[in-house]
Amino acid sequence: MNSQANWIVIARFGRPHGIKGFVTVHSFTEPRDNVLKYANWHAFINNKWQPIKLTHAEVQNKSIIVQVEGYPERESVACLTNIEIAVQQEQLETLKPGEYYWHQLIGMKVINQQGELFGNVTEIIPTGANDVLVIEGNKRHLIPYLPGQFILDIDSNRQIITVDWDVDF
Repeated sequence: MNSQANWIVIARFGRPHGIKGFVTVHSFTEPRDNVLKYANWHAFINNKWQPIKLTHAEVQNKSIIVQVEGYPERESVACLTNIEIAVQQEQLETLKPGEYYWHQLIGMKVINQQGELFGNVTEIIPTGANDVLVIEGNKRHLIPYLPGQFILDIDSNRQIITVDWDVDF
């Protein structure tokens, strides 16, 4: 159960908030408050995933703050800063055909229609307007994640994304 492959990082703890043991949560879900829908949060503490229990959660205008059992004050919760929060992959809901979680795209090879290899997706950057695939190969490429426009096909079985993009761009 503690295998790294089964864990999906959904958020990261930020800085303490106030003096009563609240800590900011930086959500990687869309919309951001979906992070609170997941049960059985685990935090990567002392080089292993450990269960944590929330005693309070609150969505504010620009942030999500939580209280974590066992961390009653600002000084104790400060040690959670920058700690990743994950859930088991089985907790993720099944997506419709053609929809993907970011972790499914990371590591895929990227080629264009001419079969030219760009490299592998190493990360995805949310920009607000659309997400951007970061592809590392002979050089670094940033390709907007716009299915039907620049993203032509995603073959999950072969782990290949086909794009309409010039390799020299």
